[in-house]
Amino acid sequence: MIEMKHISHSFRIGRKGKEQIISVLREVSLTIHKGEVVTIVGKSGSGKSTLLNLLSGFISPDTGSIRIDGTDVTKFNEKQWAKFRLDHFGFIFQNFQLIPGLTAYENIELPLTLKGMTNRKERVTEILERVGLTEVQDHFPNELSGGQQQRVSIARALVTKPSIIFADEPTGSLDSETEKEILKLIRELNEEQDITFVMITHDEEVASIGHRKLHLADGQLVKEGVLLEA
Repeated sequence: MIEMKHISHSFRIGRKGKEQIISVLREVSLTIHKGEVVTIVGKSGSGKSTLLNLLSGFISPDTGSIRIDGTDVTKFNEKQWAKFRLDHFGFIFQNFQLIPGLTAYENIELPLTLKGMTNRKERVTEILERVGLTEVQDHFPNELSGGQQQRVSIARALVTKPSIIFADEPTGSLDSETEKEILKLIRELNEEQDITFVMITHDEEVASIGHRKLHLADGQLVKEGVLLEA
C-alpha cells in the first residue's frame, strides 16, 4: 500500500538572493491499495511527474509523509532509496530507456545482476515467455519495434517481482494498435500477479484502464473517479 499525507513540494529557480519559489504540489493526500491500477491525469505542469518522482524517491517532499509497503520512506537517504527501489519497484518509461549495447535478454537480466542474484536464467526466461519476446531475446533494442522495446521495458520492470510498478506515459511513443496491446498486457499482469500500477498519462483513453483515475490540477488532487471494480 502507498500512503501520502499532506505532501507539498516546491522548486526554487533563479540566482541566490533573487530566487523564485514555484509551488508544484500542495497538501496532496492519497492512498493506493495493493493490487490497484491507479492512473493520474493532468495537463503539463499539473504536478504528475513530480508526484511520481516523490513516490519513487527521486525527489523529497517539503512537507508531509510517505509510507510504502508499511515503511516510512519520507526521510530516506539515497543509499536507502536505491535499495528500496530495487527491492520494491519496477519502472516503465515512455522512451523505453533500454541500454543500446545490451540484448533484450541482457536488458531484462540487469536488475537481477544489480541485486546480486545468481539463478537469473530461469527468471529471465520465464518473463521473456510471458511477454512474448522469446524469439527476439538476442536482438538489440535498435533491432526491435517500438512495441517490442516497450515489452522489454515491462519485462525488466517485472523481473525482480516488484510490489509496485511506476509507469510514466508508457504508451506515449507507440501507435494506437500497439498501445492497445501494451495496455492489455499491463491489465493482465495486474490481474495475474496482483502488482500495484501507478501510471501517469495525459491520455484519457489510457487512463481508462485503471481501477481509479486521479486528476491533478495546479498541484492539487481535484477529482477522483472509480472506473473499474477492484
